[in-house]
Amino acid sequence: MKIVIAPDSFKGTLTAYEAALTIAEAFTDAGETVQFPVADGGEGTLSCFRSAIGGNYVTTSVANPYLERIEAKFLLSGDTAVVEVAEAAGLTLVEGRKNARLTSSFGVGELIRSAMDCGAKRIFVALGGSATNDGGAGLAAALGAKFTDAEGLPLLPTGGTLGDIETIDLSQLDGRIGDVKFTALCDVRSKLLGRDGATYTFAPQKGASVDDVETMEQGMASYAEKIYKATGKDVKTLAGGGAAGGIGAALAAYLNAEIAPGAEAVLNAMDFERALSGADAVITGEGRLDKQSFMGKVVGTVAAAAYRAGVKTYCLAGDIAAEVTDDMLAENHIELAVKCASSDDWNRIKVSAHADLYKVACALKAYLTE
Repeated sequence: MKIVIAPDSFKGTLTAYEAALTIAEAFTDAGETVQFPVADGGEGTLSCFRSAIGGNYVTTSVANPYLERIEAKFLLSGDTAVVEVAEAAGLTLVEGRKNARLTSSFGVGELIRSAMDCGAKRIFVALGGSATNDGGAGLAAALGAKFTDAEGLPLLPTGGTLGDIETIDLSQLDGRIGDVKFTALCDVRSKLLGRDGATYTFAPQKGASVDDVETMEQGMASYAEKIYKATGKDVKTLAGGGAAGGIGAALAAYLNAEIAPGAEAVLNAMDFERALSGADAVITGEGRLDKQSFMGKVVGTVAAAAYRAGVKTYCLAGDIAAEVTDDMLAENHIELAVKCASSDDWNRIKVSAHADLYKVACALKAYLTE
């Protein structure tokens, strides 16, 4: 029996690698197991790409979301680099002081510049987990874009000052950008503006109040118009443009990046389809299974690939939302989904995550081998 194990992280409890290892432990003596921990552009993308393409981490000094100097890393393999937004602008860097009005993506631009300094000609930018809502203006500034206000004074925009931008000058944008192929990896396809866009959907999670959100949405709309004037690109309705607080739109507008589903790109890099050859089952999983799991995230992408290969997929999830019906599972090629968490108390969930996953994986092994 050949089992392909391809989970996402169980956020806050287990990394994708830890989840894959735990499931593999449960399937000891059940046959061949192949571990494929996966990420979708969020946390863990660097390590997944390193597993797929090799390379080494390069550490450099960059600005965090509050422009304080920190050490951050990117992956370099030959002339290919992988930059993770969360390394320089992640929510974990602003614990206890989230404020989407004040944070900047400047450090992400510095990581990209460092990757180009190292000779990268192909750069993947993983967009998950940002603490910013600055439309990628900070990133652009780090790469040479100049922003000025109505009085002609220089401005380093943040999420709360996008509406103050009067002009965007790209004449000093890093000249190497045109020689690099950029791909933005995202796990959401949200647009830059609107009720389902970057600000309304994600800014509250980054410390924005109700009043902040209204003002910031207006600022983002004004900024989108300035981008159009500077680049000729209309990013307002770009799928994925709202990812990472609008960094998706910035990458497309300033760096001519392609926006792609992160999970699919990671699986392609790992040659997942070849691993499926001869497999009897695929086991995937994540912290919470809901309808978004089938909108470009790991679980849905893994299941779709397995279905194309004629292999059944089983999902182990920390929690399963009530909206997930048997019909929804069937439509998305999931044979069976099982909840792992033995408690609803978050502190207990964190302590028992490994044991809970192992127990349920053992039960699945018995089901599959009976």
